[in-house]
Amino acid sequence: MSDAVRCLACRRTFKSTSIHSQHLGKARTCQGYYDRISTEQARVTSRTRTDSAHGDVGPPAPPPDWIGESDDTDRQGHPANESQWEPPEPAQKRRRVTVEDVEDEDHINDAWEYTAYSDGDVATPLAEGTTFFEAHREEQKARAEDPHAPFVDEDEWGLVQWLMRNTTQGGVDSFAKLPVTRNRTKPSFKNKKAFFKKIDKLPTGTPWICDIVTVNGTLTGPNGQVLTEELELWRRDPVECVRELIGNPAFKPYMSLKPVKVTRRGSRYYSEMNTSDWWWTTQGRLPSGATVAPLILASDKTTLTVLRGDKTAWPVYMSIGNIDKSVRRKPSAHAFVLLGYIPVAKLECLAESARSEAIYRLFHRCMYKILQPIVDAGRDGVMMTCADGYVRRVYPILAAYIADHPEQCLVACCKENRCPRCLVHRNERGDLAEHSLRSQSDTLDLLDRVANGETPQPPEFASQSLRPVFDPFWRHLPHTDIFTCISPDILHQIHKGVIKDHFLKWCQELIGEDELDARFAALPRAHGLRHFRKGISPITQWTGAEAKEVEKVLLGLLPGQVSSDVQRAARGLLDFVYFAQFEVHSDATLAAMETALKDFHRFKHAFVELGVRDHFNIPKLHSLLHYVDAIRRLGCLDGLNTETSERLHIDFAKVPYRASSRREYYAQMTTWLQRQEALVRQSAYLAWVNGEIEREAEEELQGAPDGTELDEEGDGLEQDVEVAAEDVKALRDLLHSNVARAFQLPLTPSARHVSFATLTTSYGAVDALSKLQDFLRQNHPTSPLPSSSTVLDVYHSIHVLLPSNIHIANTKRLNKLRASPAVPRRQDRKAIAACFDCGLFVEDEGLYRREGGLKGLRPGQIRAIIRLPQGHGYVAEPLIYVRWFRPFRIPDPIIGLPPTSHSTRDHVRNSSFIHARNVIRSCHLMPKFGLDVVDPLWKQRDIMDEPITFLLNRYYDFHMFCALTL
Repeated sequence: MSDAVRCLACRRTFKSTSIHSQHLGKARTCQGYYDRISTEQARVTSRTRTDSAHGDVGPPAPPPDWIGESDDTDRQGHPANESQWEPPEPAQKRRRVTVEDVEDEDHINDAWEYTAYSDGDVATPLAEGTTFFEAHREEQKARAEDPHAPFVDEDEWGLVQWLMRNTTQGGVDSFAKLPVTRNRTKPSFKNKKAFFKKIDKLPTGTPWICDIVTVNGTLTGPNGQVLTEELELWRRDPVECVRELIGNPAFKPYMSLKPVKVTRRGSRYYSEMNTSDWWWTTQGRLPSGATVAPLILASDKTTLTVLRGDKTAWPVYMSIGNIDKSVRRKPSAHAFVLLGYIPVAKLECLAESARSEAIYRLFHRCMYKILQPIVDAGRDGVMMTCADGYVRRVYPILAAYIADHPEQCLVACCKENRCPRCLVHRNERGDLAEHSLRSQSDTLDLLDRVANGETPQPPEFASQSLRPVFDPFWRHLPHTDIFTCISPDILHQIHKGVIKDHFLKWCQELIGEDELDARFAALPRAHGLRHFRKGISPITQWTGAEAKEVEKVLLGLLPGQVSSDVQRAARGLLDFVYFAQFEVHSDATLAAMETALKDFHRFKHAFVELGVRDHFNIPKLHSLLHYVDAIRRLGCLDGLNTETSERLHIDFAKVPYRASSRREYYAQMTTWLQRQEALVRQSAYLAWVNGEIEREAEEELQGAPDGTELDEEGDGLEQDVEVAAEDVKALRDLLHSNVARAFQLPLTPSARHVSFATLTTSYGAVDALSKLQDFLRQNHPTSPLPSSSTVLDVYHSIHVLLPSNIHIANTKRLNKLRASPAVPRRQDRKAIAACFDCGLFVEDEGLYRREGGLKGLRPGQIRAIIRLPQGHGYVAEPLIYVRWFRPFRIPDPIIGLPPTSHSTRDHVRNSSFIHARNVIRSCHLMPKFGLDVVDPLWKQRDIMDEPITFLLNRYYDFHMFCALTL
């Protein structure tokens, strides 16, 4: 056993490092032990921040990534004070994680106040329960079954997963009949029938129910009989779906059961649904000890066929607000479940004039059938075992409904030319004025009066633009006001609505399509920013992704071609768009959000004066007035976006349809989905079982520490343990830590043995040798000086850790800068353009620490990232060759973007080497366009070399927006 490895945490011995790594992936206790060792070895003397100029860490810390990602990078940070920094040992093969700057934890946690609901007990445990996983495991033990049953072992289970996800039924049959399968693999199934019989033995979720819905027509057939149409409504019991979600042990770390008000220094913060007003108010309507399960519904039609056919599905999805929104957004987390398929029919049994209203009523009829179990459950409560293993009385109550504008109006029983939330007149939707919200009781009263034939018809029925849907599905739902449940839709209302369908078209009309395309094409490239090299007019299919990319640069394209009022309106609108996407809001940011919208409305008259618009009676523009109220009521909008339901269409509609025979496909789709859910459920169960078995083994050896939670999903790492702890866990821990600054280079250089001549010709690092010698003389006087024969290791990228910001997820803290030369075309490989990103660098450390923002920083363009040869006395820290721009001047008073230009001496660009520790982040510098049309040569040259004024793009990403706005 020469290769045997002993785990230092639990003292168990493993045959190889790979098996030991698998053990660490399953045993969180042991992995945590190695993490602590790695952190202690990595830690260097750090200087803590004295203020929070770069953003605060919010309460509570966001959950870790749902699925960890490995990274083969070399991470290194340095103390901010250069005089205290000492280079690492040259002989180090792998550089440990070190930090340069750390937020003061006492300051970060300062003044956070959590006010719990105090008018009665909340989420009171009534008894100890048994989760599904625990019950299933006990049943298997009683039958002396392997956890992988009905399959033989872990290997066969892996084969089953692969077959289910990568082959068809015919493929399964062909595989099972192969000689190598029968003679060597010898699985426990002989053909596809036996295979799927075993699949169907796996524990499944809530079963499917098929109801026949009969629509009585108004037309008669050839024999004089009234035509009818029978439709299939496929649904699942929503109460049982809630039981699955709230009792899933995998969601335990991300589950909230109690409302809370979070404040800091007098300002309230909103994030998850349990920090919102809705939960607090709803809790007060329920008995003491009740547990609220806020239902989040989403529905949207989607096409199943591509390019041909007219097959359409109308899925209804459901999740609960108890689960963190960061988890709900990830399809792989399975925090949204498919609740049913509403039938899509042309209703040819009805006269054409009656079909539209009949479809509206059919929708409500089917939704009522789907949600009927919620009526009693939401009123009386249902005993459920929660993810923590305790039984509580749970009240599932509709809290939010996610839909696009047409479907919002369908839910609200109003016409599409009106607001589904308030009573604004159709001709006043472009005004910045508040209107009374729709009242559910008043609406039901009007519908009942019209249904009972009251004459004359109540005038409010027409003035509120109601539709004759006399039995809406939400009539009997307890503790529900459907109009406040309708959540804003950032995707369709903002990205694809106000921005793409309206504002962008207004700008095209003012500037000219060709000129706007030229300005898009002339913009310099930057990492994470899409470059529209032909402009935007060639785009025929717009998604939210294209609209978001346009939003990042649109404001900088307007100067010189539009009036100052148009630019101010654009600034206000784009500020609002960015605020709307915050993942945590405070009273201050909500006030800034309202101010931004007011600015847009204050200056929007310019579009009318220029003849672009006659009015602003646009439903999606009016909907922006309800965003702040919705955030206060339901929490931040990143958890209530139709982007989630659009993505779910793939997993719950399009892929299942492609797996069917295209005939009677709903029955086949539900069967396919149930089997796929059984796989997911079994995988989660096995991860849980492995964790439990590992814990029992550790307790036998040494006893597990109190309060230890086990990792429910192993990483399956196949690498050295120290490497795993260093390269994977440490990076992930760094994202969610209070480390404010650090950087990382690729583990291996992108180019080795690069000469100074190559640095000049390929990288544009002019006079690199003399600049490097000057740098070493000034900063490292004891270091030997390189000569023209010295060769260097060159890296084509560097990653920087941005300071944490409460309004932005920690997963967005990694920032990349590139410095890669052009690669010529090679046979079948296309040429690759050079990428030399711009960044912000520390020029005055003290000023930057005191005031933050852009104070103490200077922009520059990275041309080369180098490391001198090791072992010859050279400085070990990587160095960066930077072409400098001048410090930023006062921002433009109209669009608020700080200007800069080339830093020169005697008409020669200033450049120098700096320590890699001085890079703060990447940035995007946009040319300041003027009255003249764009020079066509700009598309062929590097615009960053042009002697013009540049503007710092504050919409480059959310971190930059926060730094320059808040």
